[in-house]
Amino acid sequence: MSKAIQFFTWQDVARQMAGRPLALFGAGNIASKTRRKLKDVDMVAIFDNASDHWGEEELGVVISNPEDWADFPNRPYILITTTSVREVSEQLISMGLSSGTDFAVSPVLNDLRIIDELESIERRLMFTSGSPPVDASAHGGGVYEMEVQGDSWAHIKKISGNCYGITEFNGNYVTVDTERGIVEFDSDYKIVRSRKLPHGARAHGVCYDPNRRLFFMTCSYLDAVLVLDEDFKQLAEIQISHKRNRYGSPSHHCNDCCVWEDSLFVSMFSLNGNWKQDVFDGGVLEIDIETHEIIGPAATGLWMPHNVTFINGGFTLLDSLPGYLRANNLQVIGTFPAFTRGLAHDGMFHYIGQSRNRNYSRNLGRSRSISIDAGVIVFDEYTKVSRFLQLPPKVSEIHSIKVIS
Repeated sequence: MSKAIQFFTWQDVARQMAGRPLALFGAGNIASKTRRKLKDVDMVAIFDNASDHWGEEELGVVISNPEDWADFPNRPYILITTTSVREVSEQLISMGLSSGTDFAVSPVLNDLRIIDELESIERRLMFTSGSPPVDASAHGGGVYEMEVQGDSWAHIKKISGNCYGITEFNGNYVTVDTERGIVEFDSDYKIVRSRKLPHGARAHGVCYDPNRRLFFMTCSYLDAVLVLDEDFKQLAEIQISHKRNRYGSPSHHCNDCCVWEDSLFVSMFSLNGNWKQDVFDGGVLEIDIETHEIIGPAATGLWMPHNVTFINGGFTLLDSLPGYLRANNLQVIGTFPAFTRGLAHDGMFHYIGQSRNRNYSRNLGRSRSISIDAGVIVFDEYTKVSRFLQLPPKVSEIHSIKVIS
């Protein structure tokens, strides 16, 4: 919808009318509900674009041609009482009226506010995909940019590779790539530098601690977190448990990480290391950054969790297989129909990556709607309204998301 559209409370409307008479734009049920709320206000007309209703009476006034607005004494304040908010708002502006000063949307229609905001959103997003790299600009693994302009959006691959986690660093970005290792690139997606990681590490998540000037990188095949300095030199390796060294293979499937104060938080498929035996006791471990000692589980009872982070100071993560966004003491604040992986927040909306659900059979009986589509979900946690920015089938995986403007 047009950016000129504004939504107000009943108190706002009363202040803006400032003694002016009232007119409604749009005959029917919404007009009746609005009139009941403003029954003590002097109403002089109902405007409607349907010419066959002009001259008829409704709610004690005559339905009139909107072009007659200037002929009414004191130029009445208009409340839009039709769901065609976009079109009527633009029509009134073309007549010389100002949103807020001369007209507003009836508060009866305030549920359209979030729809307006989602449909008119303009954002540039960055996301990574760990799919195999291919020589194509619109699919395959790598780093992508997605530009959203209202009701249209487009994506393009900027860096090709098996890319997973992503973090910000001194105005640039750092990602992990299966072949290149740890990679820094600038805002133009030019690779500044890279450094190989230990063979077979399968790095997944990465975060940067500006206070200690350290990178932390979760490695799924090592059951460990690597600690690197700003030169990408490895300083330490934090083992999640003894199982990999004892049995020769990874057991926990560590994926993402984040730093909060003196702690490192690491998400994984199994806290006890039994996910290969179909024991998905997924959770998040808290690790002391200074001592590298495991403090204990910060979250338990999850199924393939990813993207542990803090949003507005609150612990937040994706419980990926059931499609849950968890926050506020790990309550489910959003439920989505596919494998959720990739999470960002711009102060207003959550941006949630949705990957093709290759494990849908595990969800049978838990979910009544299992999507195989990939894309980005824009979600408002307060109204629970969301918008889906679908990607082509060949872009089947998203791992991390960043809002870049």
